[in-house]
Amino acid sequence: MSATSEIVAPADASSLVNVNMSNVMKLTSTNFLMWKRQVHALCNGYDLAGYLDGSTTAPDATLTTEGTTTANPAYKHWQRQDQLLLSSILGAISLSVQPLLSKANTSAEIWSTLTNTYATPSRGHILQIREQLKQWKKGAKSIEDYFNGFTTRFDQLALLASPIPHEDQIDYILGGLPDEYKQVTDQIAGRDTPPSLTVLHEELINQELKIQMFLTASSSIPASANLASHRGHNTRGLQQSRGNNTMSQPRNQFHSRSISRGRGYQGRCQICGVQGHNARWCSQLQSSGRGYSHSSGGYQAASPPP
Repeated sequence: MSATSEIVAPADASSLVNVNMSNVMKLTSTNFLMWKRQVHALCNGYDLAGYLDGSTTAPDATLTTEGTTTANPAYKHWQRQDQLLLSSILGAISLSVQPLLSKANTSAEIWSTLTNTYATPSRGHILQIREQLKQWKKGAKSIEDYFNGFTTRFDQLALLASPIPHEDQIDYILGGLPDEYKQVTDQIAGRDTPPSLTVLHEELINQELKIQMFLTASSSIPASANLASHRGHNTRGLQQSRGNNTMSQPRNQFHSRSISRGRGYQGRCQICGVQGHNARWCSQLQSSGRGYSHSSGGYQAASPPP
């Protein structure tokens, strides 16, 4: 036996039971069916279900014996046990629902009020739930939330004595799915008999995982494309740079030839603006009828002096 297990002794005529409902889901306006099953099963396990449905009636508050009226101990015990159970039930009800029970004084009154509120087979209530089924779409919901939204309403309609046939349940669920789940929809449409809700739920979960894996893989494609584009851009830039260098080679070669001649002065001439000789040498060339020709791009003289 685990350390968290609890031994429950059945109630007898003299004992009081404080029912622990900390593990019971909080009652809301949409989960009454499952909440009711949980609470009823727990109370039945303590042999207290009669306090809920009213079958365990309250004894007379007083006893009269030989003309003498006294308090009835059985009534006092019943009252104490009923109030302990009432307190436990209130602790398992959400704050939004508790105002409905402001006038309930016994466990049976709470049970009856909740049943009349959430399990009354009124025409308007049934139509409202059926309309919710039509409007329930997956959208951004997970498959778990989407599926639970249907099953909760199916259970509510069953509780209201207006159950949805199984084939119609499948149609409702498939009808609210987006195109990404068309593969599952087509597979189910091709079957001779509709699957159970459990099988359908599993197939939709598997499809959801496939979609998530595809989206994860697709999200890395733009980065790779950008990297390839960046590399291509760099390659083109390198090629263009090399082309530019090739176009500029004549000037560089001319400069290299000037250096290779061993010319001592490598500044720019103040007269003609050409690099590689000084103004004095250029003046001497010009006075002798020679010099740098801009039209031919070279010196008329064979070689400048050092």
